[in-house]
Amino acid sequence: MEAEMRDIPIFTGCGGIASLILSQIPYRGEGYVLIRSVFGSLEDFMNECESFCRMAGAKTVFFSGEANFFDHPIYTTLLEREILREKLPACAAIAVPTRNPSAWMQIYNEKFLPVPAAQYCREPKNAFDILKDGKLIGIGQVVQDKILSVAAVERGAGAECVCALAKLCEGDMIHLSCAEENLPAMKLYDRLGFSQGRVKEIWYRKKTLAI
Repeated sequence: MEAEMRDIPIFTGCGGIASLILSQIPYRGEGYVLIRSVFGSLEDFMNECESFCRMAGAKTVFFSGEANFFDHPIYTTLLEREILREKLPACAAIAVPTRNPSAWMQIYNEKFLPVPAAQYCREPKNAFDILKDGKLIGIGQVVQDKILSVAAVERGAGAECVCALAKLCEGDMIHLSCAEENLPAMKLYDRLGFSQGRVKEIWYRKKTLAI
């Protein structure tokens, strides 16, 4: 069992203020820095935050927030995509509350480990199993009008999983988020007719200085 690590909502350093997301370090080895304000040099404050995250065990550190990161390479761009419910095809699959949270969590963490900026799940919330003819074909999460996560466990079942979860969403417009670099998911949402999306977040890597 990995030790729990808490995030630091307000980290005040010598060079600025940031939120440090450390909770993913024990599971993904990743620290995230959301910069709120910079007092002086952005580079110095990024170094300060990175050092703190690495002392906490982070192998990689990513940055976002209120700063100009134009000369730093992008790690991932998170897009908000949407579609009118009536445009989604009908499907025979159904989404039901999971009866096995531990199995659901294992599937989730295996499926989302390679997805940029995805979070490790320690406690499933709003978790659903997606069934077709009584067989598990995927898992997902839904809150109000938003599909929080979706993953097929049966090859080729992605579209049915999305449509099954959409049945549970409130309202006429269905929303979800997707990492632009997650090409299989992006292509699936394109095929289903989701909007091209608007930028929700951009996370950056710190640039590497030439030697």
